[in-house]
Amino acid sequence: MTDYQYATKSKEYAETGDVRPYNAYYERPAMLSLLPNLQGKHVLDVGCGNGWYCNFFLSAGATVTSFDYDQTFVDYTRNRIGDAATIVRANLAEPLSFVADNSIDVIVAPLVMHYVEDWLGPFNEFRRVLKPDGIFTFSTHHPFMDWKLFDFKNYFELRFIEDEWDIGKVYFYRRPLTKISADLQAAGFVIERILEPPITDEFRKARPNAVEKLENNPWFLFFRTRLA
Repeated sequence: MTDYQYATKSKEYAETGDVRPYNAYYERPAMLSLLPNLQGKHVLDVGCGNGWYCNFFLSAGATVTSFDYDQTFVDYTRNRIGDAATIVRANLAEPLSFVADNSIDVIVAPLVMHYVEDWLGPFNEFRRVLKPDGIFTFSTHHPFMDWKLFDFKNYFELRFIEDEWDIGKVYFYRRPLTKISADLQAAGFVIERILEPPITDEFRKARPNAVEKLENNPWFLFFRTRLA
């Protein structure tokens, strides 16, 4: 399986994305902390969702190219942004033919990579489109947490997971940290920083029943990388 799995849930996810605590108050603050000054930069927004990140990048002075596999997400982003950014429907598991070589300063992939089985293909495309001094940042499910939650015997296996969220069943892939690191290295990236983010005050207020869980368990994992 190579594409995202929100086909029947994307409308609800898009409508609630701006205030969903795990997105708005946990993932986004951590991701933004890894980004450089975006003024005058060309940002590739990988998995644009409802357009929140695209809108932020534009407000920070960037030129933005956004894409998502799900047409509903593409439509939400277009409705939100209008003509201020280039927004296309594309599959992350396929070549990014709409992006020129060495044209991107910053690639941001928030909570999208775990919906793709093979990461080396997208990583190679990111290397192709990124400028020599560019950076690639992404967030994903923490591999230890998924291993713990689903009680897999073998931590080192690549596993396809079916889970039940508040929006219904979702499907994604879980891989060990050593596989993530190996694919980054094979594609020519070096890791500048790994982040297991603390929870924010906003998250504490919005989801007090989840505070202890996130204070004691690594839920998401963030990477800031650059070309070797």
